[in-house]
Amino acid sequence: MSEPEPMRQIHEIRHKMYEETKHMSSKEYIAYIHEKAKQCEEEMKKIKPAKDLKTFFVNLRKKQAG
Repeated sequence: MSEPEPMRQIHEIRHKMYEETKHMSSKEYIAYIHEKAKQCEEEMKKIKPAKDLKTFFVNLRKKQAG
């Protein structure tokens, strides 16, 4: 049985995070999480909310295609 694409992406992200943090101390890991959260907040400020779900998925498909 093959793994669904969303689960494959989640596992890939988790593996990448593990590789980036595996030798960090607790303090370094917390600083890493804080920095990633700050980056996420900045990205979220740039994203405009969708008017509705149909528009959201149309725009998402366009982004994925090109």
